[in-house]
Amino acid sequence: MQTGTGNILARLNRAVVESTTGRKDPDARHSLDRYKEGYRVFEKFVTPDELASLHQLIASHDHLFKPVSGKAGMSLPYHVLDGFNICKHFPQLREYAAGPLLNAAEETFGVKLELMADPKRAMRIQCYRTKQEGFKWHLDGGLYSSLLTLVNSNEGATEVLSPEWSRLLFPIPYLLFPFQRLLEFAKPRPIIAHAGDLLVIKGGAVLHRGVTKKAEGERLVFVATYNPVGTKPTPMWDWFARRLNY
Repeated sequence: MQTGTGNILARLNRAVVESTTGRKDPDARHSLDRYKEGYRVFEKFVTPDELASLHQLIASHDHLFKPVSGKAGMSLPYHVLDGFNICKHFPQLREYAAGPLLNAAEETFGVKLELMADPKRAMRIQCYRTKQEGFKWHLDGGLYSSLLTLVNSNEGATEVLSPEWSRLLFPIPYLLFPFQRLLEFAKPRPIIAHAGDLLVIKGGAVLHRGVTKKAEGERLVFVATYNPVGTKPTPMWDWFARRLNY
């Protein structure tokens, strides 16, 4: 991995990401002493009472979830409730995103952050209800994300590649998406978060996917996505992501 060719590919992939998305990585040119794997798990981040209250609130607005179909082999089906609806119907979640979830991401990676500029994608609730639902290998539209698991009764997981493999293999999910199974040779690590757990991930730099292990049950995740303070909007990237995932 530390060959001259590998370093060239890593620099090329980083340049492609930055030039096409506008995400300037404050950590890209120096190493961090902590969480080099690109993620951190906070177990039991919210109390059972808080969790029950949030789940009840979301269940009362179940009709707002939009089914998203897989598109051209680049994505898998799932259900989503976008940032516009969260701001309108779930002020409690907006406060979580701007408060404790933001603080956890900043403390983990040592970077001052703000919610990404696209209000539709800055927050969302993702729901996976069948074994066929999930998320294919991808990088997030924002550099950092906090994923709060509200329900996980189908053994859903987030599988993560190392930052080193992600820098080298970034083109595969986008330019060679019919061959995404090649990424399994890089030995992804499964992260199974239980209800109340928080996963903080450098999702704009670490390749990851969402998988569902059991045919029955449900996985419900509240996601808040952040960028370093001052990141410029990326209209072309936002347009593409909205069409693919919403």
